[in-house]
Amino acid sequence: MKSETIYEIMLSVLSEDATEDEHRLLNEWLACSEANRRQFEQVGELYRSFETVGKQDDSEYDVEQAWMRVRNQTVEKKKKFNLKTWLPYAALVAIAFSIGLYFMNRPAEPDWTAEADVLKNINQPTLLLDNGERIPLKQDSFSIQQGNMVIRNNLVGQLSYESDREQPSDEEKLSWNHLVIPKGNAYELELADGTHVWLNAESELSYPTRFAGEMREVRLKGEAFFDVAKNPDCPFVVRTDEVAVQVLGTSFNVSAYQSEQMARVTLVGGSVAVKANGGEEFRIVPSEQFCYNKESRKSGIRVVDTDLYTSWVKGEYIFKDAALEEIFNKLLHWYDFTVRYQNEQLKDKRFSLVIDRKISLEQLLELISFTSDVKLERSQGNIIYVKQKREEV
Repeated sequence: MKSETIYEIMLSVLSEDATEDEHRLLNEWLACSEANRRQFEQVGELYRSFETVGKQDDSEYDVEQAWMRVRNQTVEKKKKFNLKTWLPYAALVAIAFSIGLYFMNRPAEPDWTAEADVLKNINQPTLLLDNGERIPLKQDSFSIQQGNMVIRNNLVGQLSYESDREQPSDEEKLSWNHLVIPKGNAYELELADGTHVWLNAESELSYPTRFAGEMREVRLKGEAFFDVAKNPDCPFVVRTDEVAVQVLGTSFNVSAYQSEQMARVTLVGGSVAVKANGGEEFRIVPSEQFCYNKESRKSGIRVVDTDLYTSWVKGEYIFKDAALEEIFNKLLHWYDFTVRYQNEQLKDKRFSLVIDRKISLEQLLELISFTSDVKLERSQGNIIYVKQKREEV
């Protein structure tokens, strides 16, 4: 949301003149991060302090009109300056300045969405720097300098960040990197604070090369497992399009693929706070999973076997009494194929499987066919036809 837009919405809410849509937009913006909530509190305090002064001076003013006049008015040189008249406008200018400082000092994350079409053409794990440079990660090991950070990559699928000095200055510019993992790949990342991230296939992570300020924030598309370095004074926040997860130090999995109806946060250890867009905050404990339905916008918590949702980190998929459609939807992120079902009933066939991600697609199909009454046929173009086996007479 543009800073000017959120600024105007703030003023409408503070002046008790906001519409339902403006209240909703503000609540969604506040739910994005703790920094947004702190900023609104500060703006509210500033607004109320000037409002109090205005009332003490018996000055009446309209907030929206004042804002428009601050933006558009051209003051005539001969017009006398009147403190009492301009005090409310000064309040609005001060609020605008406060919000402006926030957006200027906030780490500037590049607009990766502008490269959406380009990202689709990436066929191997790739690191995108904020200067537009792209670095393929599987070709060779390397060590490069970016600002005051050293980026290291090795051939076993690990990327790490390390400062070249003991105490970087908070005034130094923050750089954002973007890690893209295409179908059939996975990658391990160590962030500057020591947090380990395992990024699954068809996933993307945007993050600063180092963390500064009172919060550590990253943005995720797809699925990742996080082992967060503990720092009680600086919460770690994972943001997706649907949910925000805040922790101090813990291990958890976030699955938020755009192609899937459900977004899930599965906790292995520690404690996390999860909040969907515009919804209430949930706190979950180990072995609990937060679920958010994108269509109904409903959230809930359930107890799960965490291995079923985190085994991919160790290179395998574990399915327990899972529907065939669910299995194929998960494997589609790793293998390149499409599915055609002979009838709808076949989608709900149940399987319990442990699948090593190193096996080929052909071996996978043989495994499923051998252990069930389902026949899988692979045609040109990697189309898999799912049929019911005929009973032998």
